[in-house]
Amino acid sequence: MKNRYKSILASVAVIGGAWLMQSCDLDETNPNQFDALGFWNTQTQFEGNLTALMAQFRGYDQNMMFNAGELRTDYYWPVQGIDGSGLYGAEWNYNQYDEGHTQFSKYMDFYGLISNCNTFLYYENERGSVMAENCRNYLLGMIYGMRAWAFFQIHKMYGTGPLRVEADVILGNYDPESLYMTQAPVEDFLNQIKSDVAASIQHFNASTGYSNSIFNANRGVYYWSPAATQMLAGEVYLWSGKVSTGNHVANPADVATAKQHFQNVVNNYGYSLMPTYNDAINTKTNNTERIFSTYYGENEASTNWWNYITWDFTTGGARNNYWNCVEQDGTTWSTTAQRLAYYTDPATGVKNFNQFYNTKVSGQSRYQVRNAYFYQFDQEDSRIKIFQPCYQLTEEELENDVQFVENFDFDNHILAACWIWKYHGLPQAGSERFGGYNDMMYYRLPLAILYLAECANYEGDNAGVVNYINQIRERAYGANWDVNKYGYTAGTFAENETAILQEKTKEFFQEGQRWWDLRRMTTVKGGTDKDHMVFQPQGCIGYGLDAKLAAHPTWGEIRPTGNPFVPIETATPVLNYDTQKHIVLWPLDASLLGSDPALMQTPGYTYTDQDRTQPWIEH
Repeated sequence: MKNRYKSILASVAVIGGAWLMQSCDLDETNPNQFDALGFWNTQTQFEGNLTALMAQFRGYDQNMMFNAGELRTDYYWPVQGIDGSGLYGAEWNYNQYDEGHTQFSKYMDFYGLISNCNTFLYYENERGSVMAENCRNYLLGMIYGMRAWAFFQIHKMYGTGPLRVEADVILGNYDPESLYMTQAPVEDFLNQIKSDVAASIQHFNASTGYSNSIFNANRGVYYWSPAATQMLAGEVYLWSGKVSTGNHVANPADVATAKQHFQNVVNNYGYSLMPTYNDAINTKTNNTERIFSTYYGENEASTNWWNYITWDFTTGGARNNYWNCVEQDGTTWSTTAQRLAYYTDPATGVKNFNQFYNTKVSGQSRYQVRNAYFYQFDQEDSRIKIFQPCYQLTEEELENDVQFVENFDFDNHILAACWIWKYHGLPQAGSERFGGYNDMMYYRLPLAILYLAECANYEGDNAGVVNYINQIRERAYGANWDVNKYGYTAGTFAENETAILQEKTKEFFQEGQRWWDLRRMTTVKGGTDKDHMVFQPQGCIGYGLDAKLAAHPTWGEIRPTGNPFVPIETATPVLNYDTQKHIVLWPLDASLLGSDPALMQTPGYTYTDQDRTQPWIEH
């Protein structure tokens, strides 16, 4: 598999090697090179192009899952943590966006993927007869699905963009000025996404009998598939059913359509929940709940974003200064607390490095997870094991140089902070240390299930809400599951929506879901923009903790030893509607606007050319 992805990356160099100075500096490649290379002449070459496009897709992982999907939420405390490592990108944590701080440039380069999809469609129209008909339909299902995905990310992030659906340069147009294109009306842009989704489903349905061992490997998880399109279709219609943007008014009927797509995923493709949460995250092959992922070989994921949230005892300053209960395997906790990064044998008093911390691949702790997130978990919930909690030493323990504490009482020690080790990777060959070896999971079955809970809540189906939430909780609690104690009891629309949001927040940390949930989910069915969770107290990471905090007055936020108490926020919205409502969409970068006079800045932001700040989003 690793060698296969090396060939994928080599193929990307072929399809992406000739970028032109063109409209928006966005998207148009010159694919005439393929003719010179004898490309697009066989079925194998068309299939190989899809292999290359999947490697290009992988290039969006960090930006979509972390930078766009989580960094703007309140998962992370926007100050330097207890480790002493410097914070990255503070303005992103504070949601400080303007025309000079856009976070991304050129629409996050989504038009590169769109352009390559357009190139495929052009040559498929010209030479697709070299393929068997069922192969041709399957590949078209993949192409339309991936193009719809790229357009949908632009819609969620920017409202709309240029609607490029043709390979202009291939058709002989090399004139930059005639290639300039302004943003499409939002409704037109959204309709194109829905059209692409429908085309993907139609072509997949017409591909009966087609099989490709590369596409099918490992349950087909590494390539765009019929189930991936169904997941995307559900997301598109759920978003358009609940989120108004520009001239698009949220259409309640779309929520019912979304439900059908999510039900198709749950019922028609043979997916099932893995036995445990750890299995779901860290089982790489034959994972029965993964729908679509991008592949990473040994060490390829060792520098991915989750390393900004873990801890490395060789560089971190917290070693030996806090209590930690992570056992040597890194996946279980003990009731005996050890000095951070060490293990002291209670029988002999001998102190050694904890091999988990000594051998795992990790990076510096650049983002400190809020303690409020940790407090949301019950101790019986297996998902709490993704945390590496660090508790302060008491003055007595410091004075007596205590190295371990048996029967450690979590509630009588102050939580300084937590690190995360959700992705365990695999042991490397010839080494005990963990390798950066986890795939990036875009879609897995629990996502479809909790989307169905959201659809059920919209329909007023309380029994459905309970059923779907409890399916996820039952797996999370495992042997500790007690429906009377941990099962969900339905409430009002807002209470149900909040419970679904909080369940997703626990299940999908580091999988890039929370920002989009805050944007889409709402406290009022059919309410106004202000009712979305991103502007409401229910969207606060500490919402609902008031009773727990009252019982545990020492529970607070990040607490380096000696620092003042910082209370947990339980009702502070992520964004203030009155002053920040425009920043739910990203601004365009000045370089892009300067290169293409047809583009207009996102409403609410400014640009030096005043003629370029009109509200395109409303036309």
